[in-house]
Amino acid sequence: MNTFKRKALMSAVLGTLGAAAGSAEAVYVNPNGTGQVLYYPYYTVQSVGGNAYNTLLAVTNTTTAVKVIKVRFREGKNSREVLDFNLYLSPNDMWTAGIIPSSAATDSAARIVTTDVSCTNPPIPAAGVDFRSFGYTGGNSDGLASGVDRTREGYFEMIEMGVLNPTTGPGSAAVHTSTSAGNVPSCAGLTGASLPAVAAAVTAPTGGLFGSATLINVNSGRDTAYKAVALDSWRTLPIYVDLTTDTPRTDQAFPPTSAIMTNNSIYLASWSALAPATAGARAVSSVFQHAEVLNEFVLDNVSRSNTDWVMTFPTRLYHITGTAGSSTVGAPFTNALTTNGACEAFSFTFFNREEGTLVANDFSPFQSTSATTGSLCWESTVLSIRSGATHSPTSATTSLVLGSVNVSSVNIQSSGFQNGWANVHFSGVGASTTGMVSDATSLTIRAQPTFTATAIVGAQTFRGLPVTGFMVRTFDNGNLTCGTATCQGNYGASVEHSYNDIATP
Repeated sequence: MNTFKRKALMSAVLGTLGAAAGSAEAVYVNPNGTGQVLYYPYYTVQSVGGNAYNTLLAVTNTTTAVKVIKVRFREGKNSREVLDFNLYLSPNDMWTAGIIPSSAATDSAARIVTTDVSCTNPPIPAAGVDFRSFGYTGGNSDGLASGVDRTREGYFEMIEMGVLNPTTGPGSAAVHTSTSAGNVPSCAGLTGASLPAVAAAVTAPTGGLFGSATLINVNSGRDTAYKAVALDSWRTLPIYVDLTTDTPRTDQAFPPTSAIMTNNSIYLASWSALAPATAGARAVSSVFQHAEVLNEFVLDNVSRSNTDWVMTFPTRLYHITGTAGSSTVGAPFTNALTTNGACEAFSFTFFNREEGTLVANDFSPFQSTSATTGSLCWESTVLSIRSGATHSPTSATTSLVLGSVNVSSVNIQSSGFQNGWANVHFSGVGASTTGMVSDATSLTIRAQPTFTATAIVGAQTFRGLPVTGFMVRTFDNGNLTCGTATCQGNYGASVEHSYNDIATP
């Protein structure tokens, strides 16, 4: 298709979207990696072989405005908040921090530390701040484990509440200037339990944030990084909130409309509330909705390789409410919360690198029967792929790469495959049959082979589950000879998941 035709088709699509919805504003996953909301699918300070991970994080403001951002960490079992604070990013500013264990004890809490001088409310002390269990203990108990070790792995989100003018009012106190000592912003008027001047000055979010995280285990010689998932057009209105509340949350998307590009179609979906989820929650969930997750695995015996898949449901907390044994679940999720989690069934189909399966003497291509089943029970579950004694140690309670205790394992030993790719298909009734159904006013733009577009008005059904994450693999080559010295031959890498979607019409 030539450039003119591309532009003409896009103009036609956007014009139709705006006419149908009254606005072209709709939350979507920005393929360029910038946005108003950043989801980081995983953090960890768990240990492997006695060596603890640290998680290093970064967020960057690419605009000329001061960004007011809610930073929130959620533990991985049930998305309960373990720490949140407000962050002010100066124009073109980058903020970095580290998540480390608070002590050498394997049941200690996670802790955030930073040497960055960007303003936060409250200010983060030099010694750091331990993650807290208050969100799931006492009157907030969810019926699951109550120890601070729940804070050691999970995921986090950064939500742009709005922007401030960098030259006047409270926004000027967040700006790094050459006239300030050490280029450190004054932060005057930006800290405290109640900040009416900030609330009055904040205007609508404009996006332009991007982020990344690094999972590093120095003593094990492992280091891997990933990009944060960016949602843009999340809100058209500011939503500034002072401290002490679990808001704003991403289910406060406004308007509750989502834009999804998949399967040669563009879906502009309008959403109403369907208990227990709000309309905004369903809008955000829809942009993460996938029927299948695709990625690679490496289990090479020579390099003692291992593979974990991080599988995070970033919006499940909006579809399941209540405590273990007394909770309410809404589509597209199937099972309510129990003391063993809210387990979603899946089938796991895998191939080696030459499309081999367990089927012999058949013509290619063919459907694999190399399948197993399992369930993903936690908000952030690590799927550990194993094969035989090399990859199945005596203890199966932690994953082999990340040391996750929120683990689900699949064993492909009978195949003999040491590497290849796999497909996780969500098979629960909510995911595979019910799905999530949008309002009847929703619009589908379906591209045709002649590069024209056909508009279809009516309800849409999205099947699968709202999921995000990545694969991480390691290679353990022991000590190697490096010239006249000895060096450690361990390393790792991560690859974002790919997906298959099922959406109708």
